[in-house]
Amino acid sequence: MKTKLRLLAMFLITSLTLVACGDDDDDSQFTLNVPTAVTEALHAKYPGVTHIEWELMGKYYVAECRLAGKDMDVWFGAQGDWVLTEVDIAWNDLPAAVQTTFLESEYASWKQEEIDELQHPLSPTEFVIQVEQGNRELQLFYSASGELMEVRDVTGKDDTHWPKTS
Repeated sequence: MKTKLRLLAMFLITSLTLVACGDDDDDSQFTLNVPTAVTEALHAKYPGVTHIEWELMGKYYVAECRLAGKDMDVWFGAQGDWVLTEVDIAWNDLPAAVQTTFLESEYASWKQEEIDELQHPLSPTEFVIQVEQGNRELQLFYSASGELMEVRDVTGKDDTHWPKTS
């Protein structure tokens, strides 16, 4: 009987200890201190933006947010200077010229992973179709006129679209 009571007591103590520990990996209580100039710049550029979550990527403040039903990442420097907007788009949102060029390319049979529209302050909008075949993963960068400007191999690499530095 004493053995059963000791086992029960040890079980209860162990259970209470595990419950008390919780999830130490949860960093949801971490709050990024975003400069006022950055938050004001976001709302000035995109009035009506919602579901804003901030993260720091290198030296940039990135707002993961929604506008007009689309998910987007808006990148700013610490002084509130806008450097990049990445909008998740659907196939039908691509310019027809991009669709045609892609469908006529060697990558047409590859699986489409995601499609992004990249807006930069000093250069034309780009469209990126990320494709996968087997264990290869590529990003295909197109101009609005449908020109394939770059093929970037991101197999096993960071596939983040970083702001242009020049």
